[in-house]
Amino acid sequence: MQLKRDTDYAIRILYCLRQNGDVGHTGERKGMTLSEIAMQTGTPKLVAGRVCESLKEKGMIAAAGQDRAERSYCSTETQSEYSLLDVIEAVEGTCQLFAVFDKRFAGYKSFENQIRKIQKQTEGVLAGATLGVLFEMQDKNKMI
Repeated sequence: MQLKRDTDYAIRILYCLRQNGDVGHTGERKGMTLSEIAMQTGTPKLVAGRVCESLKEKGMIAAAGQDRAERSYCSTETQSEYSLLDVIEAVEGTCQLFAVFDKRFAGYKSFENQIRKIQKQTEGVLAGATLGVLFEMQDKNKMI
């Protein structure tokens, strides 16, 4: 299985927003501009904008501002509850391991059930890996 680079960027962006999501004196979360996000995560600005919009549509991050180029983004209260599967599906649309298989191939029927089982197991593992646990591990590694 080969994930797209956008999934890597999405995880970097989510972590960056979590780290920089301080609550300001007004009680609102401070956001980061696309330029700040791109610089801190090593993500091209155009790609950061596309990924941020995908994450925003799924409710993983919040945005303020109407103009996409001037919009700021911040983490959400529920961000740590999302799983790696959620992130993959947000930016890639699907996590189907065997989507490229030609189902017209005569031999496919003989192992189709096993493929479905593997797909379900993989989704279960990815769904069980939450961002909260992943980012806590990263935070602990930084302290060492």
